[in-house]
Amino acid sequence: MHLRRFVLGAFASLPMLAAAPQAFAQVSPDAAKTFITQSGQQLVAIVNSSASQSQRAEQLRQLVDQIVAVDQVGDYVLGRYRNVVTPDQHSQYLALFHQLLSYNITYQIQAYQGVTFTVNGASIMGNDTIVDTTITRPGQSPADVGWAVDEVNGSPQIVDVIVAGTSLRITERNDYASVVTSNGGQISALLTAMQGQINRIKSNQ
Repeated sequence: MHLRRFVLGAFASLPMLAAAPQAFAQVSPDAAKTFITQSGQQLVAIVNSSASQSQRAEQLRQLVDQIVAVDQVGDYVLGRYRNVVTPDQHSQYLALFHQLLSYNITYQIQAYQGVTFTVNGASIMGNDTIVDTTITRPGQSPADVGWAVDEVNGSPQIVDVIVAGTSLRITERNDYASVVTSNGGQISALLTAMQGQINRIKSNQ
């Protein structure tokens, strides 16, 4: 469960509806494997570095912006409500989504010194290319994590993470939809809940 929260925080439950038109294409298994190998090496180097927590958090935020289709992830998680959200609400939502991602990264990294990242194989599954990896932490059992990769506007990017057979982007989308539906379909309730989560994280830092 701790690993699931870390992956969810670091790469968020990640995609495919976007505010502006986006070009998606399938990535070959070899290209996806190379991309995840390089990304994993960067991730591990940051988490295991001797830099301060704030420095590592900022470096991770920058890395995530490079390798994850964050806005597309956010829109996928928003699901069917993307069709009814106002432009102003959509802007607020994406801003909050980015903040939650950043704060979750900051909150989680302190417990992950000594992490290792091994890339196994890659295969095409539907429209995505899934790269299978094993993440190991001191004193913990190894965990198998799958990374869904698509080509977004000409570059490989992560569009989903699968932990213990569970798609994190679908899990998060269901969680967000539950908040909206339990509040009469009001997007404003989701925005309030997201801001509340940010406030709670900040108060615990």
